[in-house]
Amino acid sequence: MRRIFIDTGAWYALKDSSDPHHQAAIDFFTSMRGQVLYFTSDYVADEAITLVRYRLKNHRVASEMARELFTEKAAKMIFVSLDHHDRALEIFAKFSDQEFSYTDCTSFAIMEAMHINEALAFDSHFNFEKLGFSQVIKDR
Repeated sequence: MRRIFIDTGAWYALKDSSDPHHQAAIDFFTSMRGQVLYFTSDYVADEAITLVRYRLKNHRVASEMARELFTEKAAKMIFVSLDHHDRALEIFAKFSDQEFSYTDCTSFAIMEAMHINEALAFDSHFNFEKLGFSQVIKDR
């Protein structure tokens, strides 16, 4: 089965109807139901929940998202380990010319370790060929 890492922007887009990627995220999850294994990380979940809380100024929606991600298991939650941190630090240092956040680097480390080559992400970081990753929906 196809394995896809879900990034912060995709989770956020699902909750913010004014996000330019809102409909694309909904369409993707709807069309892929039962055909894909979704993965995400605790760092990504934290970012997404925090974005929803502060950008949408909506604690209820942020709480629902936390429950969906951590309790209802909308995706397989990968907790960032010391090994992931070691690799993330290597990526962060090696690609200092890129605008990767540290959370992006932990996601890349997880994707490498789990042999996940695709991400549902709405920023170009996840279309970085040097690491062998591609976006399932290209940023427009």
